[in-house]
Amino acid sequence: MQRTFWLKFSVFNFFLVALLGVIMRYKILYSLPFLDQKHLQEAHSHFAFYGWITNVLYVLIVNYISKVNPLVQLKKYEYLIMINLAASFAMLGAFMYGGYFWASIAASTAALLTSFVFCYFFVKDARKIQDVSKIWFLAGLFFAVISSVGVFNLAYMMSSKNISQDIYLASEYYFLHFQYNGFFIFSCIGLLLYSLKEAGSPISERTNRLMFWLMFFGCLVGVGLSVLWMKLPVFIFALIVLTTIGQTASAVMLFGFVRKSWTNLVLKWSPMQRFVLIYVGFAFAVKIALQLGSNIPALNQFAFGFRNVVIAYLHLVLLMCIATFLLNQILATNYFTVTKTLLLGLKMFLLGIFLNELMLGLMGIFSIKYVSIPYANHFLLYFSLLIFVALGIILLNMKTRKIN
Repeated sequence: MQRTFWLKFSVFNFFLVALLGVIMRYKILYSLPFLDQKHLQEAHSHFAFYGWITNVLYVLIVNYISKVNPLVQLKKYEYLIMINLAASFAMLGAFMYGGYFWASIAASTAALLTSFVFCYFFVKDARKIQDVSKIWFLAGLFFAVISSVGVFNLAYMMSSKNISQDIYLASEYYFLHFQYNGFFIFSCIGLLLYSLKEAGSPISERTNRLMFWLMFFGCLVGVGLSVLWMKLPVFIFALIVLTTIGQTASAVMLFGFVRKSWTNLVLKWSPMQRFVLIYVGFAFAVKIALQLGSNIPALNQFAFGFRNVVIAYLHLVLLMCIATFLLNQILATNYFTVTKTLLLGLKMFLLGIFLNELMLGLMGIFSIKYVSIPYANHFLLYFSLLIFVALGIILLNMKTRKIN
C-alpha cells in the first residue's frame, strides 16, 4: 500500500476541514447567502469524523499491521480506505447541498458499513498478531461499530418525522461518545503504546490489561454521563461514577508509564515530538478531569446547558487532543522529511489550536453569567485562518523521505 500517499491525502482532508471551519467562522460575521450555516456545520462535522480522523486511523492501523505481521494481505484494507474516502466526499457535498436527506444519509450509511467490514477484517487478522496495542485497536473498532446505533436511530426519527427531543439528544450524544471517547481515543492509545515500544519502552502485559479494562468499562458505562439529565436510577448513577473513577485511574497509569519511558523518548524522539506529546497529554488530562467532574449533577447540567461549553469541550478532545496527536503520528512515521519550514507550520498549528481552545473556553466560562466577549467571533476567525494556513504549510512541505 502506498502509505505516503494515503497519509498525505489524510492531511489534505484535514486541510479541507480547516477550510470549512474558516468559512463557517466567516459566515457568522459576514453574509454568504448561497451557503446554509446548518448544512455547513453538518458537512464540517461529518467530514471531520470520516474524511479526516477515521481515514487517518484506518491508514495508521494498516501501517501498524504491516509492521507487526508483514504476512497479512493489506489490499482489502486499501479498498476499504478508498470506499470510506468516496463516502466522505459524498457526505461533504450532500450535506453542504441539502443537510439531512436521502443522499447524505446514504453516504453516511456507506461509511458506517465500511467501518463494520474494516472491523471484521481486523478481528480476523488480529489472531495472527501478538502485540499489546492489539486490544486497544479491537476495542476502538468495537466502539466504532456500536456507535452506529445512535446514527441509525437519528436517521429513523428524521425519516419517520417522529422526533422526541430527549431521544434525539441521547442518540446524538451516544454516537459522539463512542466515536471520540471510544474509537478515536482507544485507537490513539494503541498507536501511542506501539510508538513507545518502538522507542524501546514496551509496556508489560499485566499493566496494559489492567489499564485497558479500566478504560474500556469506563467508556462503555460512561455514555451515561451524556444523559444524566434524563434522571437515571441511583444504582446506574453509582455505576457510572465508579467506572469513571476507574477510567481516571487508567489515565493516571498511562501518564505514569509515559513518564517512566521519558529517558528513552529523549534519546529516540525529536524535541518537537516530545513537546507535542506533552501538549496532547495536557489536553487529555483536562478532558479526564472534566469527565470526572461531570459526575456532579450540577456541573453536568451546567455543561450540557450551555452550548459554548459543549463546543469548547468537543474542540478540546477532537482538535487539541486527537487531531493533534494524529498529525504528529503521521510526521513521526519517518516517511516524510521534517524540514524547518514544516516545523514552522507545525508550531503555527499548535499555536492556532491553543488560541482557538483558549477563546472557546473563555466563551464557555463567561456564558455562565451570560456575558459575551467583545470581538470573540473575529478572534475565532483569525485563529481558524492561522490553523488553515499552518496546515497548508505542512501539506506543501510533506516531501517523501528518500531511502538509500
